[in-house]
Amino acid sequence: MTNTTDARPPIWRLGRAELPGFALASALGGAALLAQRIIPRRLALPDVLVALILGSAVVNSPLSRWLGLAAHDRGRNRFGSGLNFVGKTVLRLSVVLMGLRIEAHLFESRQLLAIGLALVAAIPTTFFVTHALAIPLRVPRRLADLVAAGTMICGASAVNAVAPVIGARRQEQGVALATIFLYSAVALVAFRLVASAVGLSPHQGGIWSGLAVNDLASAVAVGAQMGPGGAEMAAVSKSARIIMLAPVLILFSLYRTNGAAPYDIRRTAVGHIPKFVIGFLGLALARAGGDTLFGAAPTWRGLLVVDKELVAFATVTVSAGIGLHLEIKGLLAAGVRSVALGAVSAATMSGLTLALLTLAIRGSRLQLLVTCAASMAGSFALWQLAQRARSAFRPSVGFTRRRTITAGAEPALAALTASGAHSSPSGEYPAS
Repeated sequence: MTNTTDARPPIWRLGRAELPGFALASALGGAALLAQRIIPRRLALPDVLVALILGSAVVNSPLSRWLGLAAHDRGRNRFGSGLNFVGKTVLRLSVVLMGLRIEAHLFESRQLLAIGLALVAAIPTTFFVTHALAIPLRVPRRLADLVAAGTMICGASAVNAVAPVIGARRQEQGVALATIFLYSAVALVAFRLVASAVGLSPHQGGIWSGLAVNDLASAVAVGAQMGPGGAEMAAVSKSARIIMLAPVLILFSLYRTNGAAPYDIRRTAVGHIPKFVIGFLGLALARAGGDTLFGAAPTWRGLLVVDKELVAFATVTVSAGIGLHLEIKGLLAAGVRSVALGAVSAATMSGLTLALLTLAIRGSRLQLLVTCAASMAGSFALWQLAQRARSAFRPSVGFTRRRTITAGAEPALAALTASGAHSSPSGEYPAS
């Protein structure tokens, strides 16, 4: 495959090619903000959800053909570069600027404990459960690795980073991306309802969004739906989760070589340390220092107001961009078995992190530790049991499963590529 990286424009550049897509997403995001101010508060939906709905309505209506957003037009789509700019640059900028929205008093020791234990327990548990189910479903191990990685860490970013390490095929990578993107879309619709039913506050709901939603853009958008402060808390917990990509890549390189040529995992791990997370943490520290030194100064308070407005606009623009990628055909592109595997993987990650967060909020330290230990031990035992069962009842027709699972993978990848849901190297929603 020819490397075209050098020919791509810098990610931060907003040039003539990027203007149409950026303008479309910005217009839909601005319309969402305007609707939020016009509609009575008791009837209003969160602005990020409105932006998401508007984008999805455009791409799934006849308007998409008129604009050239339909699947068969994606290859020559004049909006692609701009939507890519929104999904990468605008998203990262919004996360960095959220650092100035973080106040020290927002954090409680119980919440930090929940984030830490969720990373320690939910990631391996999700891996073991995903691979245990992959055996009876006859999903190839490489595809199971990709689905598990995308669910555990940061969606398409993890899928694209893990694929070369484990030697995954292009078809497997495409099916995994479709599956991961499907459950990010589900989270955009369902998480706010679940958080409300459980009784999570906006900050707690934001933390859960960052811990459970597959990709960064969707996690921030879901967190914003939770209420004031939700997006910022989602950025915090999601950033901690994204950092886990480097050690996960190292583990995959150690246990998935199968005699293949060694992969340059050191360069891969270093390359996937997210620089925007460093910027986010830097501005968070700047907020703490600024509040301490000149918290009451009009200039400082004015800067924080400007930052708040910029974050709000960037967030709804990113949400509109997500909606413009929610083409129904692309979401339904993954095979039935991979969708079933992704459902269990996503349910494990979201369910366990919700349970851990709830226990941490209640101060149930002993139950929290027992739940962590039980989930890891139980999932590992389930995985071992599934492996032994496979060894005992291995079918004589070797790897017909490969044809079964990847049958339709090329159409799935084509639909996924056509809808723009691919190649997202930084945890954002798939870009055109």
